[in-house]
Amino acid sequence: MAFPSHYQISSEYGEGAVAKVVRALNRETGNTVALKVLKDITDEEDLRRLGREMDILARIEHPAVVRYLGHGTTTEGAPYVEMEWLEGATLRDVLMARERLELAEILDILIPVCSALATCHDNGVIHRDIKPENIMLCAPGGHTVKLIDFGMAKLLKGTPITHDGQLFGTPQYIAPERITMDQDLTGAIDVYALGIMSYEMTTGVRPFDHEEVQKILMMHLTEKVPPMHELASDLAIHPGFSRMVRRMVRQEPVQRPQAATLYTDLRVLRATIERLEPRI
Repeated sequence: MAFPSHYQISSEYGEGAVAKVVRALNRETGNTVALKVLKDITDEEDLRRLGREMDILARIEHPAVVRYLGHGTTTEGAPYVEMEWLEGATLRDVLMARERLELAEILDILIPVCSALATCHDNGVIHRDIKPENIMLCAPGGHTVKLIDFGMAKLLKGTPITHDGQLFGTPQYIAPERITMDQDLTGAIDVYALGIMSYEMTTGVRPFDHEEVQKILMMHLTEKVPPMHELASDLAIHPGFSRMVRRMVRQEPVQRPQAATLYTDLRVLRATIERLEPRI
């Protein structure tokens, strides 16, 4: 696989079902970047659409959103996207090591993510795959939060990056309306997934899980998310935060708060927690 000559490839970072990521130096800018090569996109119209939509993503400027720097094709004709290179660990890595997080830590992750989603939604972009794997806690210290992987993103207005009529995403975090596909998708699907992720960060478990994907999807459609204390009876869960999570995972999208509202509410809660923290 060959890239344009201004890239100096240093290493392969990882490969999944839909893309391969390599680390490179962009000699023109002097920046270390990630090049994400997308598989199975060869149709000329798909390539044009991808280019248009990556241009839109590149215009989203937010400190908690990975920066999209450009796009192109390899000499073999495979499309790639250039993004800023991030050092650190994913939230999934952290949860695998620790299982649960403290409320202050959870809020310090959710606040920038909500702010990022509010900006994306204002610009007509739904992420569609909010989960711990797509939250980067960047070095040093893991205090810089980045929302990554917009490969499944959908424009609220215009043509989607991925084709409609197919169910994309991770089953444990999928909002009910994405399963039925009987209404227009809105930013509420990101809020629902964020609620599931908040639940997981707090309790160490996801509310709906099963070996069979279809059973997980049916749970989202037919069951209410159980209160967090039912799956983590040993925890003293902040009642205000518990109420926020319940609002985020309501089955009806119109009953969920918008990301911008959540951002404000979470900041207020974080300030309250900070005032109650003991001074050393």
